[in-house]
Amino acid sequence: MKDKLFFADLLNYHKFTVLIALLVLLSGCVKSVDPRPIPSGVIPDPSPTPDNLDFRFLEGEPNDEQDHDSRLEWWYHSGHLKTADEREFGFHFVVFKSDDGLSEPKLLAQLAITDVETGKHYETSRAVASLDKLDTPGMSIKIADWDYSVLPVAGGHAFSANGDNFHLTLDLQATTPVMLHNEIGWLPTEIGSTYYYSWPRQVAVGELNLHGENFQVSGLGWFDHQWGDFFVLGKPSGWQWIALHLDDGGSLMVTELRGIDGEIEDIYGTYMSPDGEVKALYRDIDGISFEKTGEWTSPTTSGTYPSGWVLDIKSLDMNLTLDPVADDQEVTAGLPVVSSYWEGKVRVSGNQISRPIEGDGYVELSGFTDPDPIGWLGQ
Repeated sequence: MKDKLFFADLLNYHKFTVLIALLVLLSGCVKSVDPRPIPSGVIPDPSPTPDNLDFRFLEGEPNDEQDHDSRLEWWYHSGHLKTADEREFGFHFVVFKSDDGLSEPKLLAQLAITDVETGKHYETSRAVASLDKLDTPGMSIKIADWDYSVLPVAGGHAFSANGDNFHLTLDLQATTPVMLHNEIGWLPTEIGSTYYYSWPRQVAVGELNLHGENFQVSGLGWFDHQWGDFFVLGKPSGWQWIALHLDDGGSLMVTELRGIDGEIEDIYGTYMSPDGEVKALYRDIDGISFEKTGEWTSPTTSGTYPSGWVLDIKSLDMNLTLDPVADDQEVTAGLPVVSSYWEGKVRVSGNQISRPIEGDGYVELSGFTDPDPIGWLGQ
């Protein structure tokens, strides 16, 4: 069990570095300190085992879709949109919350749009130094001039966010049961623990304005929610995460994690069949392999990312190829270089049980960029 759950100490690396960066950006003052090793034998609190290993998603009641009293938390959306004439877009929207227990919780939000037709990628961000939660059913918060809502219905969300030349407003509603990762939605380790669940298929309906042109859009979204109190390790550790919508109605999440030496420590995942049955996946038990087929180097951060993958899962008799719809889908808005990551829309093709299968997905790549040199250290 320990080997299966080791990944939690590395889980969502870039999301943690984003939150750390946010604390620096909002502090207004940066002081240099000597690096310290992560303490050993320390288990942060809280993050206890969920009561009865059960989450609360009841309509109109306080539930686990809302914010928690934990050090780190995020609400994470990605997905695929089309217009009436089949023009395609990918979207990525996230709200990060950090709480050091010394001041008000701090928020950072990011929005990115990929225009499949042109291959262009647009991104922007907002940050605030306090959690402004509105008095409405569910949960509504403002991040500067952006709005984000957890609706008073299980698996329902909405947001409105904008950049210099684009604006996206979406309503999202889950169409499947919830997906709990690691079977129970709770990931314990020696250095802390975290809750983690997804709504893998949300119907998305809304409006996109791009360079002054309005599009009515609809499609499918993927939602991740995670919170807890635990430590973070830096590069060369990191991860490759994929979330796939398969055309037979199946949904698949797979994560490959690297340890502090940069070597692969674990590969795990969760599969939801078209009829809603959820199966936890582990590298050795289920025979998961995840291989890159190419690379792309960012002209912005100089980070070199994998680009193109082959995924094989023996227990599902599944072999898939993942191809990015555009090379440059890096997210850098509001972040230092070391916290930048690649979050991009991909095409899925391959076979399952010897039958052809296709789909759309998002891939997230973290821990592939170096920090800027510090001049006074002579670097």
